[in-house]
Amino acid sequence: MKELWLGASIEKARCVFLLPNRPILPGVNDELTVATYDVAALIDLNGNHWRKIFTIIAKLVVPTYSNWREFRNNNLLNEVGIVFSIDQIKDYEGVVYVIGNTFRDVFPISALAKVLGDRHLAYVSLPYIWSPYLDYRQFPNILIESLREYTLEK
Repeated sequence: MKELWLGASIEKARCVFLLPNRPILPGVNDELTVATYDVAALIDLNGNHWRKIFTIIAKLVVPTYSNWREFRNNNLLNEVGIVFSIDQIKDYEGVVYVIGNTFRDVFPISALAKVLGDRHLAYVSLPYIWSPYLDYRQFPNILIESLREYTLEK
């Protein structure tokens, strides 16, 4: 089975998010390698959990923060790649967000990584960013803002 690559292709993605769990997709078979779906349709199918994931991704990467809703709904999957296996990022040369703890045993946090946050932490050693799972209990707005500010400076 080939792994699902959701959103912008490896050639076009401004950044890639490596997530531990795939969303439910309509009509997907085992041979699908790239899927382009509407964010609203994916939220309808997967519920509030994936609305939060898309919202946090949008807030992290939108060019102008005040436009995150429009970006999430209209541009996110045209500019951001979302993958579910480490093997999928081996040839990617842009910024990779490693989400949650699932991949940390095989893709550990660099000892040189900058630590951001107080209670909830993100680690940055570009081109890699290790962050908490994309849920507001683990990834509050203050951490989103700190990570945005740091990455925009680099």
